[in-house]
Amino acid sequence: MDHEGDFAASSLVSEVRELLRQGAVDDANARVADCLARDSGRADGWYLRGVIANRRREHAAAIASLRRSIELDSVPALTWLALGTALTRSDAMSQAADAYREAIVRQPAWADAHLNLGLVLRRQGNLESAMRALYAAWTRDPMLFEAPRHCVATIADVVRRAGSATIPLDHFDIGARPSFTVVFCSIDAKKADRTRELYRRLFAGYQYEIKAVERPRSLANAYNEAVRDSVGQFVVMSHDDIDVLAEDFVPRLVRLFDSFDVIGVVGSKRADGPAIGWSGHPHLCGWITHRDAGDAAWRVDVLNPRPIADGVMMLDGVLLAARREVLVTVPFDADTFDGFHLYDLDWSYRAVRAGFRLGTAGDLLLVHASRGNYGAAWQRYAARFCAKHAVGQKNPAPSLFYGATLDTANQARAFFAQLAALGSERA
Repeated sequence: MDHEGDFAASSLVSEVRELLRQGAVDDANARVADCLARDSGRADGWYLRGVIANRRREHAAAIASLRRSIELDSVPALTWLALGTALTRSDAMSQAADAYREAIVRQPAWADAHLNLGLVLRRQGNLESAMRALYAAWTRDPMLFEAPRHCVATIADVVRRAGSATIPLDHFDIGARPSFTVVFCSIDAKKADRTRELYRRLFAGYQYEIKAVERPRSLANAYNEAVRDSVGQFVVMSHDDIDVLAEDFVPRLVRLFDSFDVIGVVGSKRADGPAIGWSGHPHLCGWITHRDAGDAAWRVDVLNPRPIADGVMMLDGVLLAARREVLVTVPFDADTFDGFHLYDLDWSYRAVRAGFRLGTAGDLLLVHASRGNYGAAWQRYAARFCAKHAVGQKNPAPSLFYGATLDTANQARAFFAQLAALGSERA
């Protein structure tokens, strides 16, 4: 066992931790005092005295005890982490940041140390460094929910502070330009016109066809019929209430087909139930922006830190892009899903089981005007999905979008550019 492990697993540390877990603080303190009375040179004893003092909110005493432990043995990251906590609670932020950095030097994988450093840096107003520390905590432990929550909020603060800086476009060498079929369904003529114009702008310079299906019997049926009559190498299917913030949307999409057969923007790496979020974190993936029609605010929402995710098993149907052969091999199940719900999860899950590669691409920068409708109709199709795939027996796991509200489309672009840049720094 390494030195850190020996320290953490010493009989004294284990015994006192158990007493503290039981709430027996006085007994824990007496046990430590007895140990130090017999051997005042025990680093683990002074560490525990500091931990107990922190528990009692006696932070000056905690700092003194922990510094004494470090004098005796400066190696254990546990001691530096506890010292950082005591210094933070004493409002000694610069010293606390230094203590957390020392903990990270000794244990780079400790998400807690990165989180605590990020929170201290945020309090100091050092937002750029704070978001990097918080991103490091998030990627090391995606179940440490406080890390992504504060990371997203800090990136949003950085973006607001930067003002209206222009975000440069990426440039992708995609070689020959493939052809596309674009399909969407609508019962609203104004939405249909707006969506048609969006795709005309995005696909300018490419060979494409747009199939706008008015008042479809079901989305599954509409997509199947559109594919049968299509000519594009790739098929893009979407709702009629979307927008796209990435002006280089099509080159990004083409590049992704080097790695995937089917691409979405939000998904899950598990198929545990009738919703993307059913499996909970850390299996969820994707980035999206939500903005209701007429709303001034742009709500950026993130499920995981990295823009591209592979190993996806289910995709949300707000936007789906696929090689044409996937749709020929695995058509939508228009008999079971003869309405407007669950067609997407069923199709994407069957595509995976047929051997196709699915991924999410948050950097397509999709905007959606709806968060979904989970009423009686959804419940009916959810029951069909669960029966068909023998899932949904367990209750859904906790899941959430980590989000922030921004004022402009350019701020939303800048937010995702900054999030992607953090991932590039970590690569």
